[in-house]
Amino acid sequence: MRTGLFVIWGAVLLFAGCGEAERAEDSAAVPDAERYGGTAVVAASYEVNSMNQFASIDEISQELQNFVLLTTLIRYDEDLQPVPYLAERWDTATTRAGLRLTFQLRDDVSWHDGVPTTAHDVKFTFDRIKDPATAYPRASLLALYDSAVVSDSFTVALYLTRHPGFMDAWRTISPMPAHILGGVPPAGLRHHPFGSESPVGNGPFRFVEHRSGDRWVFEANPDFPEGLGGRPYVDRLVYRVIQEPTTLLGELIAGEVDVYLVVAPAQVAQIEANPGTEVVTYANRNYAFINWNGRRTFFQDPQVRRALTLAIDRGSIVEVARQGLGRVANGPVPPFHWAYHTDLEPLPYDPDSARALLEAAGWVDQDGDGVRERDVFKASFEIKTNPDATRQEILTLVQADLAKVGVDVRPRVQESQSLGQDIMSPERRFDAFLLGWRADFNLDDRIIFACSQLEGAYQWASYCNPRVDEILDRVAMMEDRSQALPLWHEYQEILRWEQPYTFLYYDVRANAVRQRIQDVQMDIRGDLLSVKNWWIAPADRR
Repeated sequence: MRTGLFVIWGAVLLFAGCGEAERAEDSAAVPDAERYGGTAVVAASYEVNSMNQFASIDEISQELQNFVLLTTLIRYDEDLQPVPYLAERWDTATTRAGLRLTFQLRDDVSWHDGVPTTAHDVKFTFDRIKDPATAYPRASLLALYDSAVVSDSFTVALYLTRHPGFMDAWRTISPMPAHILGGVPPAGLRHHPFGSESPVGNGPFRFVEHRSGDRWVFEANPDFPEGLGGRPYVDRLVYRVIQEPTTLLGELIAGEVDVYLVVAPAQVAQIEANPGTEVVTYANRNYAFINWNGRRTFFQDPQVRRALTLAIDRGSIVEVARQGLGRVANGPVPPFHWAYHTDLEPLPYDPDSARALLEAAGWVDQDGDGVRERDVFKASFEIKTNPDATRQEILTLVQADLAKVGVDVRPRVQESQSLGQDIMSPERRFDAFLLGWRADFNLDDRIIFACSQLEGAYQWASYCNPRVDEILDRVAMMEDRSQALPLWHEYQEILRWEQPYTFLYYDVRANAVRQRIQDVQMDIRGDLLSVKNWWIAPADRR
């Protein structure tokens, strides 16, 4: 198992195994001019939602947008500090109302149709995100931003309420082309064909082709500025959708796939044993959870939700279903984040306490059928997840654990798009579901737990605690971490007690890479972080 940059719960370490060190020594002998050429194939089991920043929230869409097709204003360096990218510099000034953040853009970045990228594109993107009609999935990123003003073609000033992490949004948001989308009504942006049929970017790769459910194809942008690294080394980058993990593994071993994202844990040993492939692991920003629908009678009582968590052996889930690739979670703040509560132990696996809590809440097996009931309600429900072998295995383990305490669980695997529609619908068409969430560096959990978001797309738990609202509102504005930390800790303690989710584990990502692909760097910032620097030796090209 190798890493480029290996992140262990927030600490960034650089190391390499002997094989990688030898390859690095060999690759240093290849002149830069000979590194251009070849095709790199990346594959995973999930489809890309869109190349449209206004429409997508899924992880792989954002990776392809921000590292392949488009350019963000800033990036994070290895110390997770902002560094220039599309914006060559910025400055801040205090105003009567808060803060003015001024970006000076590079003047040598063009859209792939030849039109220059300007400050007007930044303002257009800003204005559309702020417009409720756009229904931008992560509008909270700019919740404390008020307005954008263009002073010249390459200078834009943003006015905001001062808050910590105000730069983080610009690591995530890539400006969109105003000359193409400016005439589209905000309500029409999410479903515009730009996203899947004709995306035009300004990044290191240009769009070539999209076959729905099969692949996205990009080619190197020869005009990408030298100041940003110049054109990528590989001529083509192909992202393939291969839903069956066994098929994906076979394609990797056969050499048809070069990078396999999110390897099934059970496949790691086989990939490591194969002489042409390696596994890159790092602790990322994701956590897995079971969401309990608070609109359902059984899940409305915090002690029932706590009982469910106590009854689930999350340590076994990590060891059995994840093959050790993870760490039992204690809440919604992952260990990479400065506010992580290091002294807060996860709820233990304790079936006896779970039974006692359920009985105290009035859930008793009155008819001897092995399933508890209260009044006319049965302790019986459905848990959904998407077609993912590991998650399906987890549901099997959860089903067995909860049966031991008198709770009947019916696992259901549902196609991802259909599941997304069910869980984000105003009707909340589910009892419970198992999925994952990616925490931001500038963490703001109001979108998933605030009372004000009960009708929002992501408040799946229908959870409301005024004290949690108060805490989340306050920490969003506090720049002094030492003052904010006790509040962050209190927030995590409340959620540990009330369990709107059962937090299963913090994820350790495993990706597979064929050794012919050089200079692959993956870490908490992204799997495709270094894609424009990947290269293939002439003898190894297809």
